[in-house]
Amino acid sequence: MNLPDHLSSAPENLQKAILAFAEAVKQIDGKIRTAETSEAGSMNSFGEDQLKLDVLSDRICFTELEKSGVIAIAGSEEQSEEKVLTEGGEFSASFDPLDGSSLVDVNLAVGTIFGIWQGKGFMGKTGRDLVAAGYAIYGPRTTFIIAIDSNPTEFTLQSDGNWKMTIEKMEINEGKMFAPGNLRACAENKEYLALLDFWSENGYQLRYSGGMVPDIHQILVKGKGIFSYPGSESCPPKLRLIYECAPLAYVVEKAGGASSNLKGSLLDEKVEDLNQRTVICVGSKNEVDRCVKFLTV
Repeated sequence: MNLPDHLSSAPENLQKAILAFAEAVKQIDGKIRTAETSEAGSMNSFGEDQLKLDVLSDRICFTELEKSGVIAIAGSEEQSEEKVLTEGGEFSASFDPLDGSSLVDVNLAVGTIFGIWQGKGFMGKTGRDLVAAGYAIYGPRTTFIIAIDSNPTEFTLQSDGNWKMTIEKMEINEGKMFAPGNLRACAENKEYLALLDFWSENGYQLRYSGGMVPDIHQILVKGKGIFSYPGSESCPPKLRLIYECAPLAYVVEKAGGASSNLKGSLLDEKVEDLNQRTVICVGSKNEVDRCVKFLTV
């Protein structure tokens, strides 16, 4: 089954929004394989250095979303403000156009993350207002994962430009695998160090690439594990709620897993700032519970 056929039962405007991201991913895939990996000589609106690929990927996403005609407001990790795209549009779209872009020059997998929200704008909303979310991975294969109202489905980009279903129903159960982000925080966060020791001493497999998208994707494909990204005073969490954490938490929870910001589900965290950053633990339910118990001692 291809992607349009899979989406045929979804509302027409939601189909258009998802297919706009799928088209953007195809174009970004081509640019990653050929474009320069040098810095653009600019910073994003949050003060972070940009690569030329960041800028290019960002532009591609905005262009395709505007073409869809159904996105009222779009927000990107590379921008500080919401952008009006289509008057009368039904949805808002948030995205990280090239998550982990600093890994491109060493040829590790990177990704695109996106969320489609009901209504106009993001302020005051929670992840419960997402109507669909997903991500793409650019690696040995280019894959596109989408969750609407049930288990996420994986599609793989074919040589003819079509998206072929490769995993119909992604599901997370239990198992010993961990992907620990922000390990520098262990120097001050002794609870995180204790959790790391627990994983190591109890025979967990370490599967960490340094890229959030592939690290969470392996949990979905393998059907087990935990991705963690807590912080400390000198190494606070840097992952943003609307561009990265809420969309990925939506996908993981639709797969039967869990998410937490150490206070509750990430899908219940209210958006109060477009630059809002958060602690994130996602993966198997029991492992997320374990993270919360260790990190909130």
